[in-house]
Amino acid sequence: MLARPTAWLFGNEAWGLPEELRAAADHVVSIPIYGGAESLNLSTAAALCLYASARAHRR
Repeated sequence: MLARPTAWLFGNEAWGLPEELRAAADHVVSIPIYGGAESLNLSTAAALCLYASARAHRR
């Protein structure tokens, strides 16, 4: 999936992505969080997703 060009859509930390954008997306992913944190910082979540794309393109 990530080997193709990918457009990432990120919602804010409190409410996520608006429903109309979620409905337009081909896939919706979430990052599991263990422990007591309620959410990841958006820049941290974006870094994880962009790293996954870059890793897929290197293969």
